[in-house]
Amino acid sequence: MKPDLWKQIPEASGPGYRPKAVLAPIGRQGEPFVRCRNLRRSLGEGASRVEVLKGIDLDLYPGRLHAVVGPSGCGKSTLLYILGLLDTPDQGELWIRGRAVLSLSDAEASQYRSELIGFVFQFHFLLNDFTAAENVMIPMARLGRWSATQMRERALQLLEAVGLASKADKLARQLSGGEQQRVAIARALANDPPLILADEPTGNLDTANSEQVFSLLARLVRSGRKVLLVVTHNPAIAHACDEIYEMRDGQVIARYVGQDRLRA
Repeated sequence: MKPDLWKQIPEASGPGYRPKAVLAPIGRQGEPFVRCRNLRRSLGEGASRVEVLKGIDLDLYPGRLHAVVGPSGCGKSTLLYILGLLDTPDQGELWIRGRAVLSLSDAEASQYRSELIGFVFQFHFLLNDFTAAENVMIPMARLGRWSATQMRERALQLLEAVGLASKADKLARQLSGGEQQRVAIARALANDPPLILADEPTGNLDTANSEQVFSLLARLVRSGRKVLLVVTHNPAIAHACDEIYEMRDGQVIARYVGQDRLRA
């Protein structure tokens, strides 16, 4: 099928809206941090079983912003969950930081996920009766690297980085939607993961907060040479990324690279 997504959608999601470029793009350098080949996944049982992923190949490089776009139901989120070790494909290979990860035990996968992967979802999933700082500390407590004092200090540093130092001791339910999403980003970065996976991270935000959230993620990825893969329906977010994978019916039908979005 013809890869015509960029002819069908506008350059921005609102009047004058385009996420600001944050630092210069970093070219592909060295080995990919994430590499997958021929990922296949089916869901359902019996006659209702549907092949959701039909042989996906991806390479994700440090310091670069990657987007996956496509209509609802094309397999974007399923792909993200597999790359985040939250789901297992029926077939295929996946390497993260040079290690084949599909053969890991549940305990090994959980540890690998805690150490290497940060998740940002469309819905922030904060604990409403915990403070912003306490929410950020949850992944650190799970990993078990730091003392309570060290976790608190790191949480405050991360909240300062997202512009919420003054809200550290506010309960999550007392924060605005944009503030809650920024806390979720701080939480995703709690263990300093080199890989950030984001599923519609600005889907519930207004234009101003969408720009702020994405620009923050971009700056962190560029400066820390992290890897970002964002699943999005927002063309402005996708156009701000270095590489765009367009999916349809469980397949990658096109890859666009660079500011001019030339076909790769």
